[in-house]
Formats: sequence, structure tokens, C-alpha cells
Amino acid sequence: MADLNESNPTDPRGEFARSLLESLGLPSSPLQIADGWSNNVRLAPAHVVRLSPGRFRNSFAHEARILRLLPPEIPHATVVAQGRLGRQEWLVLERVPGVSLMVAWPSLNKHERARAARELGTMLRALHQIRIPADLRNPWIDDALAPGGPRQDAYHAPPAFYREMLVSVQDVPGVDRGVLDEIGAFIAERLDAFGPEPEVLVHADVTFANVMWHDGHMNALLDFESARPAPRDLELDTLLRFVREPRLVDWTSQPDKWVGSDLETFTDGLAGAYPGLFSHPCLAARLGVYEALWQLVQLHHFRPGSGPPDPWGHLLMLIEQGDQ
Repeated sequence: MADLNESNPTDPRGEFARSLLESLGLPSSPLQIADGWSNNVRLAPAHVVRLSPGRFRNSFAHEARILRLLPPEIPHATVVAQGRLGRQEWLVLERVPGVSLMVAWPSLNKHERARAARELGTMLRALHQIRIPADLRNPWIDDALAPGGPRQDAYHAPPAFYREMLVSVQDVPGVDRGVLDEIGAFIAERLDAFGPEPEVLVHADVTFANVMWHDGHMNALLDFESARPAPRDLELDTLLRFVREPRLVDWTSQPDKWVGSDLETFTDGLAGAYPGLFSHPCLAARLGVYEALWQLVQLHHFRPGSGPPDPWGHLLMLIEQGDQ
């Protein structure tokens, strides 16, 4: 068996992934590099190896636990093995056939797009019906929200946390504190839309990059490291933002590739399969708050004037829309 302790999970050559697969008795060649936003990903013939640099504490242990909770109604990648070296984690999954919906979407016709939306809605409804274990928490989100925690990782912070998020970005170069005051007022005016409400298990990172498409159907929902208990409509924040602006996720796409991405067809199909996702009477206000909190986190990574994804510009648009 290979000595994994002598390997580096973030080795760009992929030697750790190769050694890991061999230690598990799994085929390791050919080994391909795949896209990963915050992790290194290697594709073997029948398996996927995900390697974490350790930024998000226990994220793969958390994801592995979530994956083991999922019923057959939510097609997903099966956990083969999971472990760590210090803060760095690794996760081996069975490889799911197909391509991401990100790749497939531009070539789908209107009926296929509607089917994709309905099938995703069905998967999300099943996800939100899972009984949440009493001790289930997202460890790295808890870290980000703790006193003195890394606010740059506080993705989908709860609305009641908005003052802390405003403070966290006030010294970002290029930020106008007067505009931050307006953002604070924008959120405060909408807090009545939130109150004691049931929490479900949300994925919290649903984009077309995290959904697999195969033989004309949704084949899997991937990447559950952001999953947590939360109100069900939080799921719409990332998903609808992606459908509006897919280039925020797919940096390599050409503008004309996504012309006619068909937001209306997608949302109609999603709502048809899962009407409860859109049923809150104050949904527009809630989505506005979710958007503001998301963009405040993004300011830690993309300061004003730095170019796409332009969180400052999105915050200014929210203020403008709120004044109309």
C-alpha cells in the first residue's frame, strides 16, 4: 500500500490521488484534472478524487455524512472512502456517468430544458424532506459565523447576521460606507419577511455545474459540502443567480453561448415540480436579502473595480431597485 503520509494532497501532478486510488485497490490510470472551484479534483476511470487544501474545516467529512443520508430519489455519487492528512481532506467517490448540466444546457431544446428543471425540482423537494439529525451542523459555516471567524467564508449568512457582515467589509478598498449604510437599510426594511420557520436540509450551492445530465435526464446532484439546515427558499438564491448570470460560475463561456438561456422556462419547470419552493408570500423581499448577504461575502474576494463578478455593482443595483 502506498504511504499517503509522504504525499501532498495539493500536489498539482496528482501523485497523491494516484497513490490514494492504488492504496484502495482502485484503477488510477488514466488520471485527468477536472474543474474545481475550491478543491482539486482528479477523474479516474470509475472514480473521482476530491482533494481539499484545508480552507473549510471538515468540509469533506460533512459532505460524506450528507451523502450517506440521501435516499435513492436523489441520485448522487456514492462515497467510497474519506479521510484527511492534518487539515487537508480527501474524498473518493464513484464516478457518475454524463456531463454537467453546465456543459449540456446550451444544446438542449426548450422541452429538454423544462424537463431538466422539473427533475431538479423533484430532487430538491426530496432533499428538503429528509429528516435532519439533531446534531447536524455545517462545521466551516459555523466557523465563519463565530466571533472573530473568517467572514469571507460566511456564504449564505443568516439575515439576522447582516450587521456583522456590513462591518466585515467596511475597510475593503473602494467601499463607500455611505452605500453600506444604504445596504443595511435595504436589509433592515425586509427583515419582517423572516421569522421563526421550519428548516430543511438545503444543498446551498445548486448551479448547473453541480448537476449531472445523462441520456436526456438529470443523473446526479453533486458537491454537498455547503449543505446545512436552513429555510427551503435559500436554495433559490444561488440557483436563480446562476440562471440569470451563468458566467459568474462558468468563467470560460462565451456570451453568445448562453443567449436564450430561458430563465422563464427553467423557473416554470422548477415551480411546477416544487411549488413550495416559491410559496412564501414575501419571497421577493427574502431573495433580495439573500442576494445582499451573498454579495457582501463576495466583496471580501472581489473589491470594487476589480471586474467580474462585480459584487459592488450588484449591491448598487439592489439599492436602485429597492428605491423604485
